[in-house]
Amino acid sequence: MTVSIDFARLPKRPVPLVVLSPRRIISDVLSKGWVESAIPFLAFLCVVIGILVTTDGYFAAANLRNLAQYAADGGLIVLALLIVVAVGGIDLSVGSNFAMSAFAALYCFHLLELPVPAVLVASLLTGALIGVVNGVLAGLIGCGALLTTLGTMITVRGLYTLASQAKLVEISSSARADDLWDWVGFEKVLSMPVGFWVLLAVATGVFVMFRQLRFGWHVLAVGGNRKAARHGGIHVKLTIFLAYVLAGLIVGLAGFLFAARQNSVGSDTGIGMEFFALTALVVGLGGFVPGRGAVVSALIGFLTVYILNNVLINAGLRGDFVQFSMGAILILILAIDVRFRKNRHRLLASTYLDPVAVETDPVRGMAGLMPHETEPRLRRADLLGAGQIDGPEDVLLDREGNLYCGTRDGHIMRLAAGDLSDVRSLAKIGGRPLGLAMDREGRIVACVAGMGLVRVTMDGAVELLTDQADRSVFSVQDDTTIRMADDLDIAPDGTIYFTDATKRYDIGNWGLDLLEGRPNGRLLSFDPRTRRTRTVCDNLVFPNGVCLTHDGRHLLVASTWDCSILAFDLADLKAGPRVFLGGLPGYPDNINRASDGGYWVALAGMRNPVIDLAMKHPGLRRRMTKRVPPTNWLFGNLNIGGVLKIDGGGGIVDAFWDAPDGPLYMITSMREHRGVLYLGGVTNDKIGRLTLPGADPDWTGPDSYWGKA
Repeated sequence: MTVSIDFARLPKRPVPLVVLSPRRIISDVLSKGWVESAIPFLAFLCVVIGILVTTDGYFAAANLRNLAQYAADGGLIVLALLIVVAVGGIDLSVGSNFAMSAFAALYCFHLLELPVPAVLVASLLTGALIGVVNGVLAGLIGCGALLTTLGTMITVRGLYTLASQAKLVEISSSARADDLWDWVGFEKVLSMPVGFWVLLAVATGVFVMFRQLRFGWHVLAVGGNRKAARHGGIHVKLTIFLAYVLAGLIVGLAGFLFAARQNSVGSDTGIGMEFFALTALVVGLGGFVPGRGAVVSALIGFLTVYILNNVLINAGLRGDFVQFSMGAILILILAIDVRFRKNRHRLLASTYLDPVAVETDPVRGMAGLMPHETEPRLRRADLLGAGQIDGPEDVLLDREGNLYCGTRDGHIMRLAAGDLSDVRSLAKIGGRPLGLAMDREGRIVACVAGMGLVRVTMDGAVELLTDQADRSVFSVQDDTTIRMADDLDIAPDGTIYFTDATKRYDIGNWGLDLLEGRPNGRLLSFDPRTRRTRTVCDNLVFPNGVCLTHDGRHLLVASTWDCSILAFDLADLKAGPRVFLGGLPGYPDNINRASDGGYWVALAGMRNPVIDLAMKHPGLRRRMTKRVPPTNWLFGNLNIGGVLKIDGGGGIVDAFWDAPDGPLYMITSMREHRGVLYLGGVTNDKIGRLTLPGADPDWTGPDSYWGKA
């Protein structure tokens, strides 16, 4: 018999609009990727402020345009070197390549009298050719990048010297003029030199490459870990080769801009440029960091070195003193930056866990039903798939009696109807499947930790439904990614309601969310028709199990660390949650319908007075995580498996426990099907099966949701 919930009589559960904490703000800021550029950026600001205080008119519009005119060459060289360093290499030949590309441009323009576009192509090809040599030797053949590019630097410098000495007089005496050539070298667009816009365009392109393009991802993967990249199917040698070629193209472009602006070259053209670019990268990145394509950081380092060098020279200081001053300042910046990077993760670890005082309602409604007061009936359960399934967090049955579950290694397993002894993989998802549900068409919808929501057909096809949610308005950290999709249920109109149990922790350390005790989770919904994911309710305390009530009017959501079950009115979701059942003796996990109009609730662990007391003292928990090994931290008792039976009005009517040494510990799910209860556990390697005396032998979950077939 279906009993409707008297929603108006349930006590309201306040949900904070925003979770404020200075420690959380600090930790969220420290975990942002751009924080790694904090010291170089502060150093750049100090340089700018120092110039503003000591030099009049340095940042006037005319001088800024002049700086931008000459910055394009060096900026492009830094970007070229960034690509090579990101792939795990180095290029000492960029200075020689730059000089040779500029010479090729001048030779083609003045002596061969080619059109300017053809001159650009010649300069690019010259730079790319030298990149090809480096790529073949360092990438395809596997020679050491340092020695390879050192040899290329010496060889190309020698060729440049010979070529420039032979043709420099002819180039200098050429009287050829061209409007496009002069436009590239001297004209301005929107009050800024052409070279500035070229640098901006290339920087944007490299930024997009690292962030959005497959080749950029391959470059970072190879630089980060060549062995892992190779195992991931990336052609490592080809990626390194192409990175050097691309870097050569950018250097060729820099040489073309230099040739158009200067209209001549000298014996010292490009000398020292490689060390200038390397210095800029070291300042911006804090060293040579393979696998990191930080375009903004590299340009910040370049601007710091470029402006500082320019200011010292303009101040009339001697060249040797300028070098000494530059070296001393850069060493100071690097020392501070390295110190910050070394201690950043330590500081983040010390501030990330942010416990809060939590007072849980006392246990109620369990008189005569506690584990020590009743027989451990679950020890009579049959064990299915023992040793063949690993971590069946949730179990699911179709009308025919086939049993499905997820496993730790990312499979959806099917135990064929009958004696359920035939265990086979239905689909390989790749993430960690948790909650399962069956839609009207008989397809499985699964919550997958770290991936989001996926749908699996009976022929094993896997479709990603959603992995992104709305970003919290007041969150410093981007929380659009669904980190721990936990459990779900499907409404009659097809809307999927599911929980993102915690936005701060993943499946590997979800227990830290208990120690924190903050409302880090959210209830989400996905509409298959519009494919829109929206946040139904944010800032919930580890929302876990989800179950649509029998009448389809309300949604039950387990608040695990709060030891309660919340209820939402589907007709007025903005009203927020109310407490359907509080004061549970343990930590509720999945919730599912029962044949008599009630509900089954899995208890993943049991409360005890020590844990309840520790939850009232956040300082204790913070000190514990700092001073005690993780294996000795206080957690709930996860050894006793239990299932509660509650009626349609929220009253506890029965409890099923396993023996303390029984095989069904940490029960996280259960499903009733044709008079039998099936039990799963996220840390078990088996599924329990227990016959329920008096239960409806014809009742099934799919029939309850979608009607008889």
